[in-house]
Amino acid sequence: MARPTRLLLALCASLAICASLALATGTASAAAHGKGHRAHGVARLANARALGGHHRAAHRQNRMSAGKAYSSADVLFRGARIGDFHENQSAPGAVTEVPDPAGSGAQVLKMTVKNSDVYPVTPTSDPRAQLTSPAIIDPGEEFWWSGAFFLPADFPSSVPGWLTVMEGAYGRPFDGTPPWHIEVNGSSLRWQRNDTYDWDVPWEVPLIRNSWVHVSVHERFGEDGFVEMFVNGQRVTFFGPGSHNPNHEPPTSRLEMATRDHSNDEGANFTVIQSYREAGMFNSVSLFQGPMTIGKTQASVEG
Repeated sequence: MARPTRLLLALCASLAICASLALATGTASAAAHGKGHRAHGVARLANARALGGHHRAAHRQNRMSAGKAYSSADVLFRGARIGDFHENQSAPGAVTEVPDPAGSGAQVLKMTVKNSDVYPVTPTSDPRAQLTSPAIIDPGEEFWWSGAFFLPADFPSSVPGWLTVMEGAYGRPFDGTPPWHIEVNGSSLRWQRNDTYDWDVPWEVPLIRNSWVHVSVHERFGEDGFVEMFVNGQRVTFFGPGSHNPNHEPPTSRLEMATRDHSNDEGANFTVIQSYREAGMFNSVSLFQGPMTIGKTQASVEG
């Protein structure tokens, strides 16, 4: 299964992630997304716990990340190459290992998804390519995870529906959309919640193309969970001015919420990097993903 490896991505020029802004059609768009973005494929979780143990580092050699020491035992899973991941739910050849489009020379993951990449080639009637971690996140567990995505210059400047790039934690019974995910919608990037919170959009910024977007998440998996998120090293404030906020949540950098709900409340969960979109929008779309890491500390997933 996955063997922890280290893949260094060269950072592009620092991105100034702007304050949250809402689209004029935010409420209607969120509602439409809620109706359309429901189908999620069932991942095979047999032996997931044993696989999870395999990915936990056995030695305690100290490492350094952002000036902070961490033990390699703090890294629970790291996927940098296709073979590292628990599952590749994609059409044959849809996910490939290629040089970093930003020019670092490192190998990254390219996902090219055709409109025809649907069931039975992939799990659902909406086209997707996705790579998943093992199901190693237990109810009540607090964890960190990170990923990075790159939308190239020829990525659509506007997406008429939704296109999801990251989500988690997720798992059985796979009852619709996970508690939260990051998607492209219109000409924005948005962090959106599911029907548990009326499809609100706690964070949204203009679409970022031709630069890596690095995301780190601190989460407790539970009905009494929470989420903290960092984008390109900057801590996110959820529910800033103009966000789609039907329940009138106050601004916060630590969003207390049910990260375990009807969608994912039957056992251990996993995390997902993907290119998953509403059918019928484009013949083919390509994007790039960097490594996915799950760990016990911020330093362990950002190293």
